[in-house]
Amino acid sequence: MPRGPRSLTEAATDRLVRWLDRVAEDGLVFMGVRRVRRWFGHGRVQAKLLPGEDKRWEVLHSGVYYFRGVVSLLIGLFLLMRWVPFVSVQAVWFAVAITALFIGYGFYRILAVARDRFVITDSRVFRVWGVESLHEAEMEIGRVLDITVDRPWWLRPFKSGHLVLENAAQLQGLREIRFVPRPEDLAREIHRLRREGNARADVSVTPGVGHRRHADHPPRRRPTARRRPH
Repeated sequence: MPRGPRSLTEAATDRLVRWLDRVAEDGLVFMGVRRVRRWFGHGRVQAKLLPGEDKRWEVLHSGVYYFRGVVSLLIGLFLLMRWVPFVSVQAVWFAVAITALFIGYGFYRILAVARDRFVITDSRVFRVWGVESLHEAEMEIGRVLDITVDRPWWLRPFKSGHLVLENAAQLQGLREIRFVPRPEDLAREIHRLRREGNARADVSVTPGVGHRRHADHPPRRRPTARRRPH
């Protein structure tokens, strides 16, 4: 007789067994690190790559961009240790709410910055970002018409700046990449990949052009020698 759908207990047992197998194979620490990396945006980049696509740069934001989130998180931890235990019972809910607000905003800010990633491959550039609502934007290397590197004076000690990519369509998610480390190196890499792509395109087009020219002007036939009458 055909078996019916499995019960919830059997499904939960199978999932537990598979999880224990992964723990025995990879290790609990490695699985935790991989889970955290996927949670902070690394998994989205890997899922967007195509088979055979070569990833050249995976750009995270500069450490300066984490400043607001880190400060808010530290304030919340300070209030949790130095303020909440010493308030009265009547006002403890207010202290807990303020502390949770600082810690929650700091963690959310750090998570949002970490999940915003700019990637350069051998054929395109793309960006993934967002915490609740997920966003993606991509553009082929050949469509990048102009690159502007902006390095304000207060970001130069941190070797950081902004990168502006321009093409025919100005309104797109890849126009301005802010607070990235070494933006001049990123611009140089995009220029190099675009130059290599143009060189490959010229090599692939040239034989076809020559073939068409020969087809337009076919070779002349040699005149045959006439026999003289005896």
